[in-house]
Amino acid sequence: MKISDWHDRFHLQSTWTRGLRDFIFKKIGAQPGQSLLDVGSGTGALLDEYIARGFQATGLDMSLENCQFARLHPSKSTILHADAHQMPFKGHQFDLTVTHYVLLWVRDPARVIAEMARVTRPGGYVIAFAEPDYHSRIDYPEIFQKIGEIQNRSLAFQGVDLSMGRKLGHIFRSTGLKDVHLGLLAGQWRQPEKDDFNKEWEIIAYDLGEYLQIDEILALKERALNTWLNGDSTIFIPTFYAFAMV
Repeated sequence: MKISDWHDRFHLQSTWTRGLRDFIFKKIGAQPGQSLLDVGSGTGALLDEYIARGFQATGLDMSLENCQFARLHPSKSTILHADAHQMPFKGHQFDLTVTHYVLLWVRDPARVIAEMARVTRPGGYVIAFAEPDYHSRIDYPEIFQKIGEIQNRSLAFQGVDLSMGRKLGHIFRSTGLKDVHLGLLAGQWRQPEKDDFNKEWEIIAYDLGEYLQIDEILALKERALNTWLNGDSTIFIPTFYAFAMV
């Protein structure tokens, strides 16, 4: 997929968790003017939102292509190309350090959380907004179960930790963070719409492409779309969040 396609995907993911960010920022008493580090900021899909909330936002990502794309868009954010396992910051530099659908991709998530804690000021917060648990996914009926099984194999091949969600609380507590809060993003379903299906299918097709031919993918899409539009499907991937004080 093109970098612009990934940006659209990241932006779509951000819409799923907007209410959760509202809840957590209110819960911890976050205030405009605070400094925020977005770890694994990707194409910058969330940086504009953080700026709009009044934060002094900095983005960090290990993909140079992501950073270059993010810098093309108007933003008051600083964007750094760096590895989250070893961040180029002195200790206690930010009020908030956050991440969003990132830990499942990294080599050592505990090291990343420890680094986030290191660069956060005492009394500040480390937040993981969304980490899915693909091993606990619910896909119904059979057509979606088949798609889910193939997608999981593809994600594992790409290096994803399919059980990251369930590990999140342990990782936060093992780093010595205080007052750890762990929760699960609620599932919400509305009337099925074709546009919603097509947006999701782009990334599903990308994953299925590791194992299926294009004609097989198109056949699956047609069957899945009909089931989706009839309201006969249930798809739920438990997605965990955690936040804690330094």
